[in-house]
Amino acid sequence: MNRQNLFADTPWDVEDAGSRSRIFWRPDDARMGATLYELGPGYDGDRVHMHYGAEEMFFVLSGRVVVRNLEGEEDLAAGDFLFCPEGRAGSHAFSNPHDEPARILAMSAGGYPDVVAYPEDNYAWVATRVPELPPGGDPGIIARFDFDADCPDDRVSRGMRMLRFPWDMD
Repeated sequence: MNRQNLFADTPWDVEDAGSRSRIFWRPDDARMGATLYELGPGYDGDRVHMHYGAEEMFFVLSGRVVVRNLEGEEDLAAGDFLFCPEGRAGSHAFSNPHDEPARILAMSAGGYPDVVAYPEDNYAWVATRVPELPPGGDPGIIARFDFDADCPDDRVSRGMRMLRFPWDMD
């Protein structure tokens, strides 16, 4: 068991323009992890993306946010939660066009390698570990590929298929 507290007065792990986050990362190599995000007023820094190696759930703890996917956008308020499955059906991006900060708890279950695709930007990347972690024995082996957002079978682009993953062999 690994006990952590979302409301503890501890420093934020990452602070960017308009947002900050505290990471409660997969203890003892567990598949489940969490991150607390605080989106400042006017935050619009997320790009629509989807995972092919993780499922995610987002819980709005305070404030209001807008979630956008490939079909449109929707307002979420404190108490709302959102499940994002793998692939196109789980595409998402968050913004906070309001005057008050908002907090979102993101929980994910997945492993590595992970493929994260940005359909509006037509690329995907592959990583064998979290790219933000300090380098260790595993260099992360991050690679970037073209991504066909219009691929009808919800698989990655032709560039990815050229890698000859076992599930993609003809």
